[in-house]
Amino acid sequence: MRTHRAGRAVLTALLLVLAVSGSAAATTTEILIQNPMLVVQRGTWVFNTGALSFACNSTMLKRLITGQLIPVRTPLTRLGKMRAGRLAVECPFNTRFLNLPLQLGDGMPGPLPESWDVSFLSSNLLTGQLNFGILDFQIRMVLPGTMGCLYRGTLLGTLSTDGRVLSYGGSFPLAEGFGCPATLAITGNFTNEPPITYSLLIAVEA
Repeated sequence: MRTHRAGRAVLTALLLVLAVSGSAAATTTEILIQNPMLVVQRGTWVFNTGALSFACNSTMLKRLITGQLIPVRTPLTRLGKMRAGRLAVECPFNTRFLNLPLQLGDGMPGPLPESWDVSFLSSNLLTGQLNFGILDFQIRMVLPGTMGCLYRGTLLGTLSTDGRVLSYGGSFPLAEGFGCPATLAITGNFTNEPPITYSLLIAVEA
């Protein structure tokens, strides 16, 4: 509780300084995720190849770094990791995530150490929204006329100030497959259960 109040107090003070410093530059220097450690997100992905578009309901689980100040480092600051995920059984074209366990405890996401990491990218200092990326996001689908198409890359996301709503977007190059579309556009809208309580600590420079 003390950490929570201290984080909020520092954030409020710094935002007040920012408001009265018209010529000052500001940046997020630290992030505090108060809770929870485990978060379920539920929502819908939309996949678009240009010629083909389809939507799939999905449930995913992530583990966050909580209860400590996370210094913002370049180029990426790790906030947690996607630990499990599945698409609805009715999702067409045998679409599935790769290297991501269906259930927590079934194994570590891979194959790279940073696969499925949730990393801070930037923040909107006016609204308090947090922008992040899911690293090495991997998805495979058997599109018509193919034996399977693998797309992988960094998926971009935005977390609302109340920690409840996630919005995703990104364009992925083809990583593996013959006769597959060269790129796959992905968007998504999800709700966190429970919401994430977080603070952005902001430094102001003249």
